[in-house]
Amino acid sequence: MRRVAAAVRLEWGIELRYGIVPVAAGLAVLWTAVLWLLPPGTARVVAPYLLFTDTAGFGALFVVVLLMFERTERARDALAATPLRTGEAVAVRVLVLTALSVGVAVPLILAAGRDDPAALPAALLAGASGVALISLFLLSLCLAVSARARTLQDFLVVLPVVAVPLVVVPLVHMTGLLEHPLLYAVPTTVGADLVRWGLAPDAVAGSPAVLAAGTGYALVCVVLALVWARRAVDTGAGAPPGPRPPAASRRGRPPAGRGGTRLGRGSAPAVLRFARADLFGTGRDPMLLVVLVAPLVLAVGARFGFAGATGYVRSAYGVDLTTVAPLVLALFLLHLPLMFGAVGAMRAIEDIDERVLMVLRVSPLTLRAYLGYRTGLVAALSLVGLLVALPLSGLMPGGWSAGTVAALVLGTAQAPLLLVAVTAFAGNKVESLVAVKAAGAVMVVVPVLAWIVPGPWNLLLLGLPPAWPALAVPGYAAEPLGVPVLLAGGLLVAAVATALLVRRTTRRIDSGSTV
Repeated sequence: MRRVAAAVRLEWGIELRYGIVPVAAGLAVLWTAVLWLLPPGTARVVAPYLLFTDTAGFGALFVVVLLMFERTERARDALAATPLRTGEAVAVRVLVLTALSVGVAVPLILAAGRDDPAALPAALLAGASGVALISLFLLSLCLAVSARARTLQDFLVVLPVVAVPLVVVPLVHMTGLLEHPLLYAVPTTVGADLVRWGLAPDAVAGSPAVLAAGTGYALVCVVLALVWARRAVDTGAGAPPGPRPPAASRRGRPPAGRGGTRLGRGSAPAVLRFARADLFGTGRDPMLLVVLVAPLVLAVGARFGFAGATGYVRSAYGVDLTTVAPLVLALFLLHLPLMFGAVGAMRAIEDIDERVLMVLRVSPLTLRAYLGYRTGLVAALSLVGLLVALPLSGLMPGGWSAGTVAALVLGTAQAPLLLVAVTAFAGNKVESLVAVKAAGAVMVVVPVLAWIVPGPWNLLLLGLPPAWPALAVPGYAAEPLGVPVLLAGGLLVAAVATALLVRRTTRRIDSGSTV
């Protein structure tokens, strides 16, 4: 038991070191504040969906990135020389990350159930149990699947196939669009029911016997997933990665120091040649192909999902979701830049890890030109994605307006800002995922707060770049500011923040602190 206790302390220290624990604490504070600002009845409706979609799966990507980082650093080889068994190491990591999810869930449940203090103990027990059950299964499954993936991008390509049924089926069940006992065959469904039962017991159609049987089945699935994860890590992650091509030659780029590496004379030819080589590899990078089709998928999902959810919530809870349509539009508008910015940031961090940027010091392509290319690419993809997705989403019943156009332009500016924010503060894949998680939380919470907080007090949020595109969306209270002021101010804030972060990034790379 002493070696397990030591492993728990070590795991906790690792997650503190890389900022995972502070991010969890920050999310708890942010979401708790949002739920406190909502009316109690609305908070009880919103909290179960928030706990299921965000809190329960908090550690899913972290468990994957930590494993791959350890593989790269040969930490798994060091583990083999200790008395700690692989199964114990896997269980410790999954349990510690699950404990973080439960810790985040507790203040959220307290905030959502504040109108009925007598029922809070039962709500805490059911909600925390549901979050723990979902987290244990998701983390074990992600760990098992990722153990045989060579890179994070390889895992992310497979992730939708694994995760979509585990998320969509419970959501369909929670919304009441489909009720059938077979839905409990998905292990996360009963966890979602437990979360919902704690705060809205009348909304759960299943009897206590069904919940008990489903819980037992889900626990069996957790055990099987843990066993699979142990075997996968033991046979896959413990070995060093297979031979890889030279860093600079990946994704179609020619290796450094050979004849094909001449990027041309001057910055412009160098940027063009680098862009051609980088984008030529897109056809062999499934992750980028998935991201490129994501706007269409999200637009179709928003078009049918929001309409279906509006009808159900109106009939089940008496709440008209059309009154919050501007908030939904703002969240959708910021999600695509978040997605493109995150992928671009991960590519940049990968280039840092693989010493690609070291080559730039002796090549015609300057570091600033490289960052300009990366930020320009994610901005262009975000702009095109929003131009395609917004009309298809059905979230603009009034069509294009001056406010919508301004929000689109300002939303596009968030993608390059996110990219350089990650490169300015993250030195490896673990830290980059922490930074993306934190930035993603800000890009979700800020539009929500800007909607909830009455004007003009919500203008205090303008110190945060995502507040500008949110307040430009028609329906938000942005008086006395008009669309021209929001557009000019938002672009100025984004440009200044991006320039400062680019400067910090170049200084870090030039000083070698990221490599």
